[in-house]
Amino acid sequence: MNVLKLTRRALAMLCIALIFCAGCKKDKQRTYALLPPDPEDVTAQGALSTNIENTGGPNASEGSVRVTDGDTGTKFLIFTYNPSFWIQLKFKQAQHITSYTLTSANDAPGRDPKSWNLAGSNDGSAWTVLDTRTNETFAARGQTNNYEFTNDKTYTYYRLNITANGGDALFQMAEWRVTNVPQ
Repeated sequence: MNVLKLTRRALAMLCIALIFCAGCKKDKQRTYALLPPDPEDVTAQGALSTNIENTGGPNASEGSVRVTDGDTGTKFLIFTYNPSFWIQLKFKQAQHITSYTLTSANDAPGRDPKSWNLAGSNDGSAWTVLDTRTNETFAARGQTNNYEFTNDKTYTYYRLNITANGGDALFQMAEWRVTNVPQ
């Protein structure tokens, strides 16, 4: 009798397993979203512009193109720093930027960015401030600092508004990089 009960139970379990497995489709590929997409440095995909340029122009040895050239040994230098100074990247496709880096240049700390905000826009006119930093410092020359912030939107323009430098009449920065996180 025990054998009969065990056989019925085994048969019932087998039927339940078959019913469960019948709902599984083997032709459908499973995907697992356990990890977020990898962040990507998209700086080189943007078109750079500034409202104050090096006296030698953007392609000079210390012109604006040096601030996004991927080389922390070069720098962008302006001789007439003004608190309305900005550096901007315009992308062909909207980007989801959630972090950026700034690298100090080789000369005096008084020329470094000290306070700024990062803003995003889709038309180049209406701006949304995404991140604000005040009284920042760099521990050394050629120091790269990473800044992360929360952003749930994509923008085609990203503008770094340098509202204060270290107090010098000049401004310098070796590198500005932005990181896109695919949504």
